[in-house]
Amino acid sequence: MTICFVLPKFTRQPIGGYKIIFEYANRLKQEGYTISILFLNESFLVQFKFPRFIKNIITNYLTHIGPKWFPLDKDIIKVSSLQKNYMKLLEDSDIVFATGIQTVELVKSRFKNSKKLYLIQGYENWGVTEQYLWSTYNFGFKNIAVSSWLKEIVDKHSNQVTEILKNPIDINIYKEKIKQKDRKNYTIGLLYHTEEIKGVKYALETIYKLKEKYPELIVQMFGMFPTPIGLPKWIHYKRGASQKETVDIYNMVQVFLCASIEEGYGLTGLEAMACGACLVSTAYKGVLEYAKDEYNSLLSPIKDVDALVKNVSKLLENVEERDRISKNGIASVKEYSWDKAINQLKSYL
Repeated sequence: MTICFVLPKFTRQPIGGYKIIFEYANRLKQEGYTISILFLNESFLVQFKFPRFIKNIITNYLTHIGPKWFPLDKDIIKVSSLQKNYMKLLEDSDIVFATGIQTVELVKSRFKNSKKLYLIQGYENWGVTEQYLWSTYNFGFKNIAVSSWLKEIVDKHSNQVTEILKNPIDINIYKEKIKQKDRKNYTIGLLYHTEEIKGVKYALETIYKLKEKYPELIVQMFGMFPTPIGLPKWIHYKRGASQKETVDIYNMVQVFLCASIEEGYGLTGLEAMACGACLVSTAYKGVLEYAKDEYNSLLSPIKDVDALVKNVSKLLENVEERDRISKNGIASVKEYSWDKAINQLKSYL
């Protein structure tokens, strides 16, 4: 059986949604499927002024040799939409996955004879009207949502029942290496992102208030964007952190802070929990798929900086509470294994 995943443009930096797709691709390849990934690269390198044909050459080359940040199986076929006659390589695919709003039109129009599935990873109402977004749920694809709240929305605007496939993590990689009691005091982890919905503005306000309260505070921050201007020395920023480096960061900190406003799921929070960090987060819809307040995490209202400060302080000052939240987090994550997710996906195929 041949399967094609269609992704928006190629990326040289880690992105959570791509990471999930690449992992599904690898694991399905191991199961004996023939896998290809199509990248819709028309907007790649658009910020540069050199001629289009040079951009095409560079883009196709980077697509062929990448991604450097993820160990994609070498036998997976990678195709750039800027290649000449690229659809000839893909049009006979038995199954094709649309993976975002940017991919649905092409999947609908170009893969005439393929079974079509739509992996819905977020409420992607950016750059399109909600009416158009809702219409894509009725394109005749099999809709698969990564969270319960997305399933509710899609079901409301679709004439078919939406399947659910919660994002898993590799618990053989994301695991506790340093016990919570052995970690340096007053340490916090944080994902840096420039999108407003990630709520980093509120996370930074939180840690600056915490620094006033706890002068020893140190923050370990990672992300794919350039180092923010004026970042103080007590905030250590790792740009383009590898998987191993993020696992090390999760294991280095007592608390992992998330102030998201909206996300389809929120993979970093789950990864941090698996590594024994205590999750302190806003109660955005995606995190509720795995986080339970006062059991395996401490949750607070969106945009409420004072509540985040209070919850982080509660953990920094109470070793027993840290230990309890940490252990419950590690136990909870075992439910989100890749074996379970792959078996579920294969049943949809």
